Amino acid sequence: MKSGGRFRFPLEVVLKVRTLREEQARLELARAQSRLARSRQALSETGALISGALDRMKKATSQKASEYQLVFRYLEHLKVAQEGWREQVAQEEILLAEKIQALKKSHQERRLLENLREKRYLEFRRELTKNLQNQSEALVLARWTKS
Repeated sequence: MKSGGRFRFPLEVVLKVRTLREEQARLELARAQSRLARSRQALSETGALISGALDRMKKATSQKASEYQLVFRYLEHLKVAQEGWREQVAQEEILLAEKIQALKKSHQERRLLENLREKRYLEFRRELTKNLQNQSEALVLARWTKS
């Protein structure tokens, strides 16, 4: 290397791309977490609606058959919706686990490149220091021989 030269990491562009991919993975993970939270909230709200409907049914002593059938259909609808939300939550948990793994992989790749860059920079600094020492020794020797 030339003395006084600038440090250039040949994989700088790749490092920038990996950093961007890691940020993208973080954003996707955040989106997956928010979707999972919304689905869990909907599941709990559906459960609350079912228990509320059952409580109203128990408290109502005189219901006509048509009212009872209406409430029963409503409960069946809620139970189907609740099962759908459970399936949705399970799928989103799997997706979330995949996003976490993708983020871990992106992070490891970026850290690997950063560590490589740091090692190359240390090598560059050592060589630069060595060259500067050689130049200063050459100057001192040149002054000795002229005197």
